Amino acid sequence: MNGKTDNMPRGMHVLHCIYSMEVGGAETMLVDIINGQVARGLRVTLLVVNSGINEDLMAKLDSRVHVERMNRRQGDKPLLMMARLNVFIARLWPDIIHVHHHKFCRLIQVRRGRVLLTVHDVNTPMVYCAGSRMVAITAAVEEDIRRRIADARVETIYNGIRTADIPARRSAEAPSPLRLVQVARLNSDKKGQDVLVRALGELRRRGITDVEASFIGTGPDLEMLRGLAEEEGVAGQVHFEGLRDRDYIYAHLCDYDAMCHPSRWEGFGLTIAEAMAAGLPLVVTEGDGPWEVADRGRLCLSFAMGDHAACANAIAALRADWQGAEARAAEAREHVRRFDIANTVDNYIDYYRRLSH
Repeated sequence: MNGKTDNMPRGMHVLHCIYSMEVGGAETMLVDIINGQVARGLRVTLLVVNSGINEDLMAKLDSRVHVERMNRRQGDKPLLMMARLNVFIARLWPDIIHVHHHKFCRLIQVRRGRVLLTVHDVNTPMVYCAGSRMVAITAAVEEDIRRRIADARVETIYNGIRTADIPARRSAEAPSPLRLVQVARLNSDKKGQDVLVRALGELRRRGITDVEASFIGTGPDLEMLRGLAEEEGVAGQVHFEGLRDRDYIYAHLCDYDAMCHPSRWEGFGLTIAEAMAAGLPLVVTEGDGPWEVADRGRLCLSFAMGDHAACANAIAALRADWQGAEARAAEAREHVRRFDIANTVDNYIDYYRRLSH
């Protein structure tokens, strides 16, 4: 393992364990959480198991964070990795072991009473998690866990974003075209981009052609979605913007008119909170994390999961009542402050203190 620096402040020692540090919502937020914990006087070590690491993301860590890389490669023997992990923990002996994947609940045998798992999504496998202390990122995730583990030791701590860093969209008259955006990996089985493309086709068949959708992200379904846009006759209304880092997204959300997030399941949806901070009206799937983040549907228009005709109805309603959309968006900008990253950091530190006593 290769350490980054030994320059760590005194205080409670927290070890964060994660499999990889590629660019993603959970990984980017973890950097913010770790930096916030260091700023509040905690000693923090980050252990990354796999060799896939985005160095630009790692460079955003506070210099006082100690980084260990196991550099595990595909095909490495799991028992060897498990032994190395536990030897490292025994040597480090942290006050708290904060893990970000359910498999760590099986792998870690040392200091098990100090292990805390953050469950980042609904439908997360629970096979190794019975008896573990868990944090759910929304009430929807907590409910999902309790359905499968009746006596689960779980509570909710909401994810967080840097609300002050996101410029707000300027209010305007009803836009034409209406420019929708979705920020997500292009994985329709989960994120539902196909639902939005089909909704644009449904709107076109109704004579509504002044709606466009921009997808920010990459993933395995890019070509499928291009083909679907052609089939639906909306290729000119669908734009694939590719992968963008968070700084770009924060700076450019305000360039769009609204966000549509038609996910089939989602634990939280950081991009929903980011859109709220940018003042974008929302259209989201009913239920699960994004709907909860939008105050259980009060601050958005919503539709049944996977129903492209219902999604089209919601977009048409948004377009027809732009004044109402603006009013919800303005209220959402106030509501989203509860999801500021500072609150997330403080809530985790409070949990650590309770766990360590």
